[in-house]
Amino acid sequence: MTLSRKIAAALDENTRAYNPPCSVTVDDGPDRLTLEIAALDSVGVALDALEYAATDRREWTPQALDAWGARLAGRVTYLMEPLKVLEADGGAGEVLLRSESPSRRDDSRNFYEIRLRRDGTCRIERMTFDEVGRRRARTRCQLTREVAERLADDIAASSR
Repeated sequence: MTLSRKIAAALDENTRAYNPPCSVTVDDGPDRLTLEIAALDSVGVALDALEYAATDRREWTPQALDAWGARLAGRVTYLMEPLKVLEADGGAGEVLLRSESPSRRDDSRNFYEIRLRRDGTCRIERMTFDEVGRRRARTRCQLTREVAERLADDIAASSR
């Protein structure tokens, strides 16, 4: 069973058994995916965050993280905004991806923020930047179930 199929099964189970907010974690070989679910129904899921871990690699080199970031940005082209590698900090062991063109709504900009870390983890969050107050905050990421499943497989595939 693929990571996406395991996520689909876990979401189906959570729709019947649990009340969000809750976390759901699935493993498929060396791939571990955790969804921090804020809301869930038969069509979609609202996530506070999605975290992936490649458990078969302990330490990623700065070059391996850069390559992972490039593969992820090239593969995940179906979110609201295209992703781009914004910053690579080899010393800190982190690569930062963000939406290339944030969505505007009233006086705010909304964007995806993805952090790849040297320990083989990837964390995806949706952020909003309030232009009036000059503050940023995490907001919910709204995905259809199909997009959540596809995203799970694409993150795992891009880490190889």
